Amino acid sequence: MLGALSFASLPTALVARIVGVAILLFVILKATGMIAFKPSRRVLVIGGGVTGLLSGLVGSAGPLGAAVFLSLGLPPLAYVASDAVASIVMHSAKTIVYGATIDLGPTFWPLAIAMGLAMIVGTWAGCLLIKRLPVERFRQLVMVLLALIATEMIVMG
Repeated sequence: MLGALSFASLPTALVARIVGVAILLFVILKATGMIAFKPSRRVLVIGGGVTGLLSGLVGSAGPLGAAVFLSLGLPPLAYVASDAVASIVMHSAKTIVYGATIDLGPTFWPLAIAMGLAMIVGTWAGCLLIKRLPVERFRQLVMVLLALIATEMIVMG
């Protein structure tokens, strides 16, 4: 909630670039085997706190959360399910904070519902794909996507 409350006062382009650099650095270190996190409550709590804060600041820190969950070495479906539950909690908090502090306007909710429905369809299609991918191929795909997203964040802010 702290990140969401600070959203309007910090330069979001700068924060997005910093998050992008952090994600890209994580991907490089993970891919080269220079870092490896052992699954623990500490990793989850610190990663969740940083992800929540940055999500509030930038509007979305999904790639950072994905990096945290990737570090746990979960099977693909458990990885996606864990990230989904964390996202529900984080986005619920953001909805409460933003709804109380920002005028979302009359077009917000229809658009949010349409996007939510599209995300459900995308999730279903993704689940079908994940079930067919070998575990190592899935992890490689996530790393490539994280690197692409991080690069976009660095370039576009």
